Amino acid sequence: MKLGTSLRFIFAASEESLRKYHEIVVARGEFSDIPLGVTDVRLQARQLLEIAKTAAEGNYAFLMVGDSHASSYANAFAPTPTLARMLAVTGDMPVGLLYLAPFHHPVLAAEQVGTLAAFAPEPLTLIVGNGDVSEQFQAFKIAKGSRGRRSEEFITVVRRLLAGERFSHDGEFFQFENLQINPVPGTPAEIWVAAMAGKAVERAGRLGDAWETAPGTPPEELERQLELYRRICSEHGRVPKPVLRRDIYVAETDEKAWEAVEPVVAAGYRGFGRERDTSLVGSAETVVKRLGFYRKIGFETVLVRHIVGEHRLILDSMRRIGDSVIPAIADL
Repeated sequence: MKLGTSLRFIFAASEESLRKYHEIVVARGEFSDIPLGVTDVRLQARQLLEIAKTAAEGNYAFLMVGDSHASSYANAFAPTPTLARMLAVTGDMPVGLLYLAPFHHPVLAAEQVGTLAAFAPEPLTLIVGNGDVSEQFQAFKIAKGSRGRRSEEFITVVRRLLAGERFSHDGEFFQFENLQINPVPGTPAEIWVAAMAGKAVERAGRLGDAWETAPGTPPEELERQLELYRRICSEHGRVPKPVLRRDIYVAETDEKAWEAVEPVVAAGYRGFGRERDTSLVGSAETVVKRLGFYRKIGFETVLVRHIVGEHRLILDSMRRIGDSVIPAIADL
């Protein structure tokens, strides 16, 4: 079993902006990331680099950087320049980035990925998501109901461009004439599709090299989705690669772990809670046991991100994962 990490990339811009974020986004109950941590943006950037370096030193299997747009309430680090800077500290660790497809033109996205791939260990991974926060769609004047179709067209076009094809495209959302990009990856970039519901899971099976699950999906629903995903992969001649997405925090004991996590959960973080069994919170032994369960139901790859926002707690947890979790799950 392999475990990689996605870095927290949304931070508070100020105490006032954090208050507004809770009032406008979190209170409505949408899927959201709550900004946490210090408010000094340059310190936030340095801390991100330290976390990336810690992941490399801890033999994490890979590192991913997220995506967000039109955020007036928080500092949201854009994935392309962030990952490019991180490559200086991550060494040979495989890396990747998430694009929320509705907000990216596929030609520009493919050019960014092709360029990053020249500097990164191969293969570079591109995760494609739909997006969910209403303000982002309103800011771009994009109908939220179009996001699935936009993602599907985006994936199809980007894959052909990254393969080095020259072609014209006249789609519902994107059009171009006799176009080819360079550079393209020497080893084909993997395209993972993030999906949390039926049609999106089917899209992952038809178009993706892997399916990344939603972090808050209960285990029983994951098993149903996994069955659907495998069936769609089989129907379209694809080898299934399900990637379990979970939020994590590892402390010395279960009690200390939940002591740190419960204030974050109480603030509305993703609707998580101890009783829902959708996160990996506890001692290293507890987390290894939970990962053993997920391995038995069919997940060999895990992508985790830390629930807590305090830098020291993140580093402590990451080191425990590197020392005690990753070696224990290597042969699962």
